[in-house]
Amino acid sequence: MTTDRIATADPAAVADTGSTMLTGNVFQRLMTMDPTQPQLKQLKPDAAQDCEYPTKTVYECVLRSGLKFSNGDPLTSKDVKFSIERALRLDVAGSSASLMSSVRKVETPDPLTVRFVLSRYDTQFAAAIASPAASIVDSKVYNPDRIETNSEPVVGSGPFKVISLTKDQLELGKYLGYEGAAAAKVGSAVIKTMPDSASIEDAMAKHETDVVWRGLSSAAQQRLESQLSGSKQRTTKAGFSQLILPGGRVEQLIWNPGSSRRGSTALRDVIAGALQEDRTLDSVVPTNVPGHRASFPLGGKADMKITWDNRIRLTLGYDPTAPNSLDLATQIRTRLEETGGLSVLLRPNDPGADLQLVDRKAWTSTGIAWLQPVIDDPLKPEQAAIETALHKAQEAPNATPQLTAALAELQQAAAQEKTVLPISQGPEYVYLGPHVTATANAFGPGWQLGLWGFTIQN
Repeated sequence: MTTDRIATADPAAVADTGSTMLTGNVFQRLMTMDPTQPQLKQLKPDAAQDCEYPTKTVYECVLRSGLKFSNGDPLTSKDVKFSIERALRLDVAGSSASLMSSVRKVETPDPLTVRFVLSRYDTQFAAAIASPAASIVDSKVYNPDRIETNSEPVVGSGPFKVISLTKDQLELGKYLGYEGAAAAKVGSAVIKTMPDSASIEDAMAKHETDVVWRGLSSAAQQRLESQLSGSKQRTTKAGFSQLILPGGRVEQLIWNPGSSRRGSTALRDVIAGALQEDRTLDSVVPTNVPGHRASFPLGGKADMKITWDNRIRLTLGYDPTAPNSLDLATQIRTRLEETGGLSVLLRPNDPGADLQLVDRKAWTSTGIAWLQPVIDDPLKPEQAAIETALHKAQEAPNATPQLTAALAELQQAAAQEKTVLPISQGPEYVYLGPHVTATANAFGPGWQLGLWGFTIQN
C-alpha cells in the first residue's frame, strides 16, 4: 500500500513517483542502476548484455538474445530505436527525456545492436538510458505520436507484467520470459493506492497489507517507532519490521517555469531567504548522492529586502496525498507571508501554481538527474554558466575530481538562480509485514520501489 497514485502507464510520460514504480517493474531499459552499490559499480546491463563507447561520440549496446515482450512479440534493436526516438519526440515536461538530449540519431546495424550517435561526448549517457523515458516499448503496440491512456494495453519486458490497472489498484504477475538484472521472486503483486495515512495504518493493524511504501504521516511513523522500540524483535504489534532508507525522502520547492513571477530576482531572493531558517538540506543534490556540494545557507536569519510596495500574490501547489504535505505547505506559506511582502494561496493538485512543493525522487541516483529541473529551465543570467558546467560534467569520467568540480559549479549556479530550493532531507521508511523480506537491491535507479526484491516466507 502507498498513497502515491499512478498517473500514467506510458513510460514516455512518467513525471511522478507512483508512475515510476510501475515503469520500473513492468518495462526494461538497456541499462539499470543499483543505488545500493558504490558509485562505479551502480550501472549494469538489463536488456543489454553489454554497452560501450567505441568512440567518444558513439555509444553501442548489444541486446540479450531471445528477448520478448510480455505479449510474445520479439524485442529487437528496432524497438529500442522506436522507444528512444518516441520519448525524445514527445518530450513530456518533467519526464527524464531531456537526460538523453545528446542523442543525434539511433542506428540499428542488426536486430541485436543499437548504436547511439551523440552530438558530444557524454559520460552520463549510460545513466540516462537507465531512466524511465528510456524504457523499451513494443513498436507494434505503442503510438509514435501520442501518449497512451491507462485503458490501453501495457506491454513491457520487465520482471512483471500488468494483469489489471484501475484508478486505485495495479495488479502484476511475474513475467516468466524476463531476461535481465532483477528477476521477480514472487508470483504476483498488488499495489493499492490508499486515500490517506490513517487508512494505511488501519490496514496494517488488520493485516490487510504485506508492505507499506510511503504514505504514513510523521505521527503514524512515531506511533510505529514506539512499538518497534518496545519489541525485542523490532516489530510492531501487527508484526511489521522497518526498513530504513537514509536520506531517501527529499522535499524541494520548485518555481513553475510558466509563472510570470519567476523572472523577478528580488522575489526569488526573498523566498529563498524566508526558508533559510527552516532549511535542513543545503543543495539541490542530496547529501548521499555522489558529487553533493553545500551551496545554500542553513539556519540563521537571512537579510531580506522587500523592494515592492504592494503584497505580491502567489499560488503554492502541493500533492495532498504526500505525507505531511499540507502541514509543510502551510509552514512555507507562513514563512513567506511573515516577510510582509507576500500573500500565498495553497492549491492542492494544481500544476499551474507559481511554486510547487514536491516530495521528489530523481530518475537515477546521479547528480545530473537531481539537477535536471535546473538544467532544463535555466534563467537567462545563469544559462551560459549552467550549459558550460553541464558540458564539463558530461565530458568527465565518473567518480573523478573533474566530475565533482563540474557538479559543484552546477550546484552553485542553482543556488545563485534559486528556481529550485532545497527544503529538507530525511529517511524513507518501508514496512514489511510478517513473513516478508526485502533483498538489498529491492530498489530502482533512483531508490524507487522494486517489487522484484521482495520474498514471502512460508
